[in-house]
Amino acid sequence: MERRGKMSDREQLTKLAASRADLSTVYRLAYVSETSPHFEPGDLKEIEETSIIRNAELDVTGILSIDDGKILQILEGEQRVVTDLFAKIAEDPRHQFVQKVAGTEQESRYLSCWSMVSGQVSTAPAGLKEDFHRLHARLTSQESLEDVTVNDVELLKVIALFRSVPV
Repeated sequence: MERRGKMSDREQLTKLAASRADLSTVYRLAYVSETSPHFEPGDLKEIEETSIIRNAELDVTGILSIDDGKILQILEGEQRVVTDLFAKIAEDPRHQFVQKVAGTEQESRYLSCWSMVSGQVSTAPAGLKEDFHRLHARLTSQESLEDVTVNDVELLKVIALFRSVPV
């Protein structure tokens, strides 16, 4: 039984996310990849559960969307922390064709209250799925690093809202 006045882990993480100052600079990194043959159905849930805790501890915000084996993730935080995290992700055998598509210092976070949401596009309307695949293709084909736009991030947020909608 939990003592009165003691916050749960989830409450503590929510408080930490809400306390983040959006006024300092932040490093934003985006990458695209595809699932490898090592990616199993339960992996996405496991990635989400461990990322929520780890990212809160590291002051990293982010969002991950996946559909039909295509992955797009945006991470925000202190540059060294984000680049170290990306290096670990790039080595994860569940990913293949990992490609960094943006990495820039920014004045504020786009994802200030997002620790990690695995927006699985499968329950989203067809139009959102098409938009996601167009965005993935556009970012995959970029020849130079540019920051993802606020519209790109908003698309991923909307897609993420469908992850808990029953099929």
